[in-house]
Amino acid sequence: MTPALPPAALVPVPDPIPGPWGWFQALLLLTFVVHLLFMNVVLGTGVITLFRSLRTPFSPNDQINVDIRETAAWVPRAMALAVNFGVPPLLFLQVLYGQFIYPSSILMAVWWLGIVGFVMMAYYGFYLYGLGHAVLGPRRTLVAGISVALLLVNAFVLTNNATLMLDPARWTGYAASPGGTLLNWGEPSLVPRYLHMVVGAVAVGGLFIAGRARLLKKAGGPVASGPHGPQDWELRITEGLKWFTHATYAQVVLGTWFLLSLPGPMTRLFMGGHGLATGAFVLGLAGTVLALVAARQRRVWLATGATVGVMFLMAAMRAVLRDAWLAPHLNASMAQAAATPVVPPMVGQDGAAALFVVSLVAGIAAVWWLVVIARRSGKEA
Repeated sequence: MTPALPPAALVPVPDPIPGPWGWFQALLLLTFVVHLLFMNVVLGTGVITLFRSLRTPFSPNDQINVDIRETAAWVPRAMALAVNFGVPPLLFLQVLYGQFIYPSSILMAVWWLGIVGFVMMAYYGFYLYGLGHAVLGPRRTLVAGISVALLLVNAFVLTNNATLMLDPARWTGYAASPGGTLLNWGEPSLVPRYLHMVVGAVAVGGLFIAGRARLLKKAGGPVASGPHGPQDWELRITEGLKWFTHATYAQVVLGTWFLLSLPGPMTRLFMGGHGLATGAFVLGLAGTVLALVAARQRRVWLATGATVGVMFLMAAMRAVLRDAWLAPHLNASMAQAAATPVVPPMVGQDGAAALFVVSLVAGIAAVWWLVVIARRSGKEA
């Protein structure tokens, strides 16, 4: 009988990275948070749209139905941005952790490739919801439900890969699922991590609805109607902030569950075992309290700013956790202490790095120009 390979032997030899580790780690952190913002708007606003459709009788000329439709119309727009801004962090992840993310993606290739179809179908579902609201009638709820279900499946696949890449010992599950359908069901942190992400998206979706209403009110938009008669945009702000507040309270419970589901050494990183992780955790809690207080005082932009700050801190904690989790599985020549970054060998490519920076700046300028032109023409889509 052939003895089983140790998990470290399953990890391929890493490719050299073309520049300093810290540069790519910083770019990964920055671009991931931008992607996360748009992704949360998509999923969170989609979930809230589904609930609003369920509890609001359809009437094409009712202002609250118009508001639901116009809010839902932002989902495919945000989805397009989420997909585009999802490419950079995926590329940086492959540069830094390619020896982990490539094998895990191959082992669950059916699901991993399926996310393209899930996202496209959800995109067209919400596109149809926004444009064909009157034609769909009461069936709009079914369309929204299918689209949200696809997004939730997509999030579950992404969470699976994010956890599977961290534990090469679980890659041996390929023997039981050789068709590229491996899922990381045995990982204790899988479910709380998934729920933590989904409910967090709902909180951001609530902030998006409140912020949109605030902007429309300032711009002198049409008066909205509530379920009990004509009301102003303050009703939409209240609704969005309620979603944000309730989802954030749920996040506290789910975040605690997620933290306790981690292996003991990983949990202790945030309990004083690692300076950056512990500091980010404490600041994240303070930022969460600030966001909740701001929401209670109806200060939408302060709550939004605090939430974005918390997302940056959570992304930093995620990076520390990832490095600590992967450290035991590195090749012997790269093995470092558990709390130090994983550093593959580096081959400087200054010309390629300079070309990337120039392209990045030009790309950001082009996107900004497109947004300005769209706003001037009144055709944001």
